[in-house]
Amino acid sequence: MNQDPATPWTLALDIGATKIAYGLIPDTHPLQAHHTGTVPTQPPGGDPLTQVEVAVRQALETSGIIPTRVGVGAPGIIETPGGLVRYNGDTIPGWAGTDLGEVISRQLKVPVACHNDVRIWAYGEQLLGAGREFPTGRVLYVSLGTGVGGALISDGQLVAGPAGSGGEISELVCADFRGRADRVENIASGTSLARYYNTLRADPRVGRIPWRAPVSGEPELPEIIHRLEEGDQLAGEIIEGNLAGLGRCLGALTSAFDLSAIIIGGGVADLGALVRDPIRRGIREAALLPNREIPVLASAINKHAPLVGAAAYAREWAVQE
Repeated sequence: MNQDPATPWTLALDIGATKIAYGLIPDTHPLQAHHTGTVPTQPPGGDPLTQVEVAVRQALETSGIIPTRVGVGAPGIIETPGGLVRYNGDTIPGWAGTDLGEVISRQLKVPVACHNDVRIWAYGEQLLGAGREFPTGRVLYVSLGTGVGGALISDGQLVAGPAGSGGEISELVCADFRGRADRVENIASGTSLARYYNTLRADPRVGRIPWRAPVSGEPELPEIIHRLEEGDQLAGEIIEGNLAGLGRCLGALTSAFDLSAIIIGGGVADLGALVRDPIRRGIREAALLPNREIPVLASAINKHAPLVGAAAYAREWAVQE
């Protein structure tokens, strides 16, 4: 791609617990991410704040582009658009209290806009992806990956509130394939689906399955899906049953908020019908009759969706003070 020096570019960062992805998105082609790369978030002997600086430096050095603005998606409850992390769980120790805008401004004197990583994806998906079909009404975005996250769009805009947590669903309760209740993230994330299979394959008598880190050598979700396709009964019961449980939870939300659509993204959503079909089944079981046929769509943005979303958010909200 020819780089017109007059073209405004956005430096986009997607900060996760494992890695920080970066890329540059031109205003003229908002779905394209260029000069992409990653750095580890928590390397041995390193810390996340230093790694954010490393990511910015690498992006500038490898691209040779001075961006017009910076957009950032990050875990936790983020004070927007400045980037103060007000709350985060245990995925990045000490992350709460971080001022992302201030960290980035040490290296780059351009406007910065930050938001929660799932809200960032939802914002971009609403403007540029599957959400374009629903310019009005309420759309719930559900991200299924290592964890579970959510965002709520109303009439094309992220729902605002005092904490910035609108649409977060990770702490809702749903049933697993056996009818046992737990928080959504412990039942329907990619990590949890794999943990269910590995735990129950070893001991079918286990009751509630507590969260634990993956064990080296255990089959991960892609291998478990392969086993499902080969006829593994336990894999099928867990994938279909746990995701149907998530669907019943989403069905209740569909009626409670009279949603116009649900859009599914994240790494688990890449499995396609294996994910969306049981979720749809659960929605039909739980939603009121007028809400049962709500559209359940897949993310339409490419693999760089978090970067594309961060750039879209920054184009609107990164303004010079």
